Amino acid sequence: MATTSSVDAVLAINAPSVTLDDYATQALEAVESYYETTFYTDTFSDDATAADSVDDAKQVIISESLTGIVSQVTDSLNDASLDNVVQLLLSSTTIYAGMIYLAYQEGSIDESSMYNAVLRYVQEDPQTRFYGQMFGLVCLDKHISSIDETANKWQILDDLIEEGGLPITSGEVEPAVEEILDTINERGLLSYYLDEFIGRQTDIDSSKFTDSIKDKMLDRLVELDVIIDEDNYTEGDYDKYFVLAYNYAQTGASDSEDPIDLIYSSKDFENTWDFSVDRFESIETQGITKNNILAAGALDYIYCVGEVMRVFDVANALVLRWASGLLDIPDGDTASALYRFHKRRSERSTPEERAMLYKRVLNKGNGQVLSRMAVNHDFTTLWEQLVSEVMKYIYKTERKAYWSTWQNSGVSNSRIYQVTEDLQYNLSDYMTGMAHLQVTEDYNHLQEAIEIINSEDVRSYYGGSRQSLWNTIERIAKEEFGQAPNTETIKTLAVDGNKIFEWIANFNANSVKSSQFEQLLTSVEAWVLARETFNGKPYKQSPRSLPSKPPTNGPRMGNGGANFIAYDIKEGDVDDDDFEFHNLASSGVGSNDDFDRW
Repeated sequence: MATTSSVDAVLAINAPSVTLDDYATQALEAVESYYETTFYTDTFSDDATAADSVDDAKQVIISESLTGIVSQVTDSLNDASLDNVVQLLLSSTTIYAGMIYLAYQEGSIDESSMYNAVLRYVQEDPQTRFYGQMFGLVCLDKHISSIDETANKWQILDDLIEEGGLPITSGEVEPAVEEILDTINERGLLSYYLDEFIGRQTDIDSSKFTDSIKDKMLDRLVELDVIIDEDNYTEGDYDKYFVLAYNYAQTGASDSEDPIDLIYSSKDFENTWDFSVDRFESIETQGITKNNILAAGALDYIYCVGEVMRVFDVANALVLRWASGLLDIPDGDTASALYRFHKRRSERSTPEERAMLYKRVLNKGNGQVLSRMAVNHDFTTLWEQLVSEVMKYIYKTERKAYWSTWQNSGVSNSRIYQVTEDLQYNLSDYMTGMAHLQVTEDYNHLQEAIEIINSEDVRSYYGGSRQSLWNTIERIAKEEFGQAPNTETIKTLAVDGNKIFEWIANFNANSVKSSQFEQLLTSVEAWVLARETFNGKPYKQSPRSLPSKPPTNGPRMGNGGANFIAYDIKEGDVDDDDFEFHNLASSGVGSNDDFDRW
């Protein structure tokens, strides 16, 4: 009979081939101690049948006949290019056994799903504890005996460690912690009070404060040597500095990130936009280019908001009305924006050029492509497969919870991971050439259009300044084109669709966190529901409702019923009527002929 000591052989993960820093060694020992003494009672206190020690967890591997699967997972982990910290933590059989047990508890009992679950879990509690131990040990040696995590300046500590991590190589831990401490001392209070300012002020739409803008604002505040005096702080004391930093961040982005400014500026141009989009709310591996994928996501966003919602059409209609004297806008910022939008029309991409890009990269719309252009037909199929696999995963997970008496549900995220990787390679291949600059220009064009529509002058003209951007778009579109777009639904398609592209761009099978995976599930589900609303019919991969009871006739499948297909999957392209829109090329609104008749 196998013993728990024999299980150690199948839990043997190679340690990273680096010389460990003493702080890393001490931190690992502390985390191991927690997983030996406290982890099981803390985590499974409400489950009387759960393991209550590491030996119990190892015994489960034996009793559930998981030794072979765990051995395969171990081999795969040893063959993978793991992050040094992850590899170090898993090289401890005590910690690794805990991750295997968590994977078993969630129902991941095949090699692929267990492999993914182990990597996901080890980067949560074990890694957080490990970083915390190393950081604390260095602080103690520097006579920083206590850290008040409720103090304002320390609020960025967790984000700094999570974003950058900490090294484990000898001699590198202390300098890394010192750098974090310097950042906290330099930016901690500025970051806290910047967030306080954003939440309090009402003059600037909070959606404008993207992560990129906030980073630029902090850079500017540091350059200005702004120091927050907490003891004498009163609300509003530093608002002038925050506004100044915001204007600088906005102006800097406009001057350097819109390719069209090349025409009007002698400065050298560098495309610095990171393709993060306005959401209206406050891996690098061979062959995969993250920025290409993010750019494709930005292009999809432009397609949804600019074309499907008809924001480009609406802005052009406003310019024509204003030029014809039918829209009375007083001199000022809005009039200047309208005039600038008009004068730049000949330099901007035409509707036909935009449609060509949508078609070439995403196979969306009815744009005509040049004879030598290759259309990305595979994207449609791969996207549908990803959505289908995610919805199947959601269905199976809900079914497992619903029928708690069932044993193994066959829930696995391996297909989701595989299709995600396929999309990474696909978009990396097709979002190339001049497309990056085209997307950057088109996004700036879209932002100019939104700025005009969302101006107080335009909103007041179309029903009062309390009108929202979305109501204004719907009203103008109804008057100009005879049909109002469902802006809320299209906004969901744009924003949650962009989050799915971000998942694809940032995906690395060896470092997926539960929060990232949960965000994918949430975004896909929201996207599917919005798609159904937009098309007025169920999506092809829409889930069937849960049956009232589990099947009772016939033998149970060996995989716990995983052969039960929860979705009617149909291969092929999206229906011709999916995402229909009439772009400027077909409607004639805002064409050069219209402008030339002024």
